[in-house]
Amino acid sequence: MSSIDIAVVGATGAIGEAVVELLEKRKFPVNQLYLLASERTAGTSLMFNNKPVMVTELKKFDFSKVKLAIFVATDEVSSEVLPLAQAKGCLTIDNSQVFAETAPLVVPQVNGQILAAKPEVVVNPDSNAIQLSTVLKPLDDQVGVERVNVTVCQSVSSHGKKAIHELASQTASLLNGRGAEHSVYPQQISFNVLPYVGEIGNDGHSFTEKRLLTQTRRLLGNERLQLNASCVQVPVFYADSMMVSVDTQSPITLEDVHEILGKHKEISLLEGDRGSEFATPVTHATGSEKIFVSRIRRDMSHDSGINLWITADNVRKSAAFNTILIAEELIKSYL
Repeated sequence: MSSIDIAVVGATGAIGEAVVELLEKRKFPVNQLYLLASERTAGTSLMFNNKPVMVTELKKFDFSKVKLAIFVATDEVSSEVLPLAQAKGCLTIDNSQVFAETAPLVVPQVNGQILAAKPEVVVNPDSNAIQLSTVLKPLDDQVGVERVNVTVCQSVSSHGKKAIHELASQTASLLNGRGAEHSVYPQQISFNVLPYVGEIGNDGHSFTEKRLLTQTRRLLGNERLQLNASCVQVPVFYADSMMVSVDTQSPITLEDVHEILGKHKEISLLEGDRGSEFATPVTHATGSEKIFVSRIRRDMSHDSGINLWITADNVRKSAAFNTILIAEELIKSYL
């Protein structure tokens, strides 16, 4: 496969840094790598293939220099700049949700066949939708998934480096007997849990919860899927976790669930049934490119129901790694 020139927009953010690391780790066929960011971080550098690569200012970049542009910046940046890159003939992968209604959402292990149509813009879905759909897909293929009830415990890294800093500074301040100032979140997040994530609509559901419903349906190709979601903000730096209850169309044994999920290369299944053997954000997921599933058990209220616990690094696995998987599949159709 030929090497290509690539631009990473938002390279100095948490996801951007992970994307650069994974491009190297996966030996992606990069010819020239352009790292783009705002004027504030232009002039810094990131290591790639054992060499420093200078970060240049986004607004001065000519996208005709590259074949692929990976956007891991804000909604505002994607909205303004991505169409300009597309007009220059770039293939684009976007991690914002600006174009989620009009461009294909792709998780290669779930609906990767969409990439055969050679889309010019691909949206990396919401991190929670990636995590959930990856686990539901093999179960849906085998016995049909009828209804899903999910409670998401979302880490602060979903809101960027400022949120990570706020949790760290609040924790240090409280441990030293001082108060906890907040700006990213409307209330203290350290040693606390907020019963919502994102803006809440008139019906009481947050847009984050509604997005998880609509994107999971789209990824599974099942607009009739019944899904109820609750998202809570927890004081964890990296990795989102979910307690999921799944009702299947046909009965399924726990042994079958273990067998089905155990075959999936993106899933790490923990077979133990003791607390010390369950996956957690800190001990398993953070820094990993796997989705961890544990504590699989029968639903107390439904013969065709199972409960399971899922955790995955929202930055490295869901955002950065899925973006690289999309890029690897996408360039097969063009190069």
